[in-house]
Amino acid sequence: MNKLLVVFTTYVFFLPVLQASENAGKTIMAKGSVNAEMNQNIRELSRRSPIFTEDLVKTAINSATQLRMIDGGLLSIQQQSQLAINQYEFNQETHHGNVSMSLIKGGLRTITGSLNKASGNYTMQTPVASIGVRGTHYEAELLDGDLYLATWEGIIDIDVLAGTENQQFSLGPELPHKFAIVRVDGSVEFLLTVPAVFSEGHSHDLAENTVMTVRTDDILPTSDSLFIGDEIYYASALENKGAQTFFGNELQVSTLGLEPEISRSGEILFSELEQSSVVSSSGEISDLAISMNINFDTARVSNGQISFNDNGGEWFAAMDGIIEQGELDLSINFASHNNALASGEINGYLINQGHGVLGSFTLAELLNPEVNAGGSFLLNSHE
Repeated sequence: MNKLLVVFTTYVFFLPVLQASENAGKTIMAKGSVNAEMNQNIRELSRRSPIFTEDLVKTAINSATQLRMIDGGLLSIQQQSQLAINQYEFNQETHHGNVSMSLIKGGLRTITGSLNKASGNYTMQTPVASIGVRGTHYEAELLDGDLYLATWEGIIDIDVLAGTENQQFSLGPELPHKFAIVRVDGSVEFLLTVPAVFSEGHSHDLAENTVMTVRTDDILPTSDSLFIGDEIYYASALENKGAQTFFGNELQVSTLGLEPEISRSGEILFSELEQSSVVSSSGEISDLAISMNINFDTARVSNGQISFNDNGGEWFAAMDGIIEQGELDLSINFASHNNALASGEINGYLINQGHGVLGSFTLAELLNPEVNAGGSFLLNSHE
């Protein structure tokens, strides 16, 4: 009886803390030790864990996390980092809101969502500078007190807080500079090439983990909709960005409150590719083939394969996994691009009472993650 009372008391104490804060997003991936702290409460983050305003997200050494925010924004946080979610407000109907976050330690890569166009409504604070975001894909990294910046798309406006000169400047691919270092003393150094820290230092240690998987909800206006029975599925693929990192898509399933009904049995081969949308940083793809065996009696997925060609050679990936309540929990065991080793992620859902698989994947070379590919697919069985 006493044990039950203690558990109940703890629950009542902790619940108002979460309810007092607004939902800011959710965790797509967490590898290693990843926590969120709020009001002296610590939560371990895993896939699908919620993220709240006032959370302080922390990653340990050899750890990383990827977050999907409520406006569709994407955050890939590197190891030994701390990011405070000070404010994350978004109105689904008007697409208006405000974002304020603080990078306290470490580094991140981000693609902003719907809250990226109005001047002044999206800021990233750091100990040495404030970053104003105007629709962009950028990286920021703190190393030995200095702030390293790279802007891949759009514009960021930097207001230097360190030092006494109160400098202000902007970075972007269409501007004179897109790379810079803000030193701890407030001085600014503009670079013609990518800062070495992004390819050789902190970020490189987790290069195999930096392929971002995006869960595409109905807040993405460019999404294509697939209507299958009573279920609605959204798929969206970002256009090919050449040498820039492609952030692939994980498909969000909306079942209108219905649990998937699966009455199939035995082991069945899924290899009929009904629809697909795949892009590669190495150009046009061809000869796409996807297959997997699903055993509905043992809830196992085996002999899964993905293969296709681009201008750099053949991509190949082998995967297996299990079934959990209609979702395929898959792992890529081996991947390659031509003669280069690769890594990636794959996700899928059973649809149409188990007669189809709706999925998505991302792949990237281990030593050259800027060489990558990803997309979505709809796979049917032969029966």
